[in-house]
Amino acid sequence: MSESTVLSHNSGVSINVNDGAELVIADFPAKEAIRGTTVLFRQMASTQEPASYSQVRKVIGQIAHRHHDEHRDQRLEIQRLWNRAHGQLNAHLLTAMADRRALELLGAHPNLPVPGEDVKPQEVLSLFQYGDLIHWDRQAEAFQEIADDDFQRKWQTLNFLSVMTQLSHFYLGYSLLVAGAIGDR
Repeated sequence: MSESTVLSHNSGVSINVNDGAELVIADFPAKEAIRGTTVLFRQMASTQEPASYSQVRKVIGQIAHRHHDEHRDQRLEIQRLWNRAHGQLNAHLLTAMADRRALELLGAHPNLPVPGEDVKPQEVLSLFQYGDLIHWDRQAEAFQEIADDDFQRKWQTLNFLSVMTQLSHFYLGYSLLVAGAIGDR
């Protein structure tokens, strides 16, 4: 996963309006690169996969609970923080959370909209995984609705890539923590 060109690609969408005509330009990796990364990502994100974050965190948690030494509380707290971060990244875009926090620190009105706060990561992942990139069943109709609109297709693809990237970086970071804990580093 760490070698994926999708994670290092500077994806983006730009909109140009000239004389009332809208031109939506997207810069994304090749679709097959996205598809391949999506399949690998799903192995880490799905609760059903044996090497997923969900399964690995359970094993690490059991080990942390069994060892009663002077570092036990610290290990359990670190695990709790990672689990909390995972929950937040599955519920919100990291950029939106950071922007909201920055606005709070600046004293901005809490009703000020933040781009990306409307994005629901699990819904976006499901839309692309089960409507286009891996399966073509449960989300096929919903995906077709956005695919028919040039702007929505590109915008939702950007949201999908953002969600997959933020969670992939999380999983890669957690893998380093696990590797260190079991002595692989």
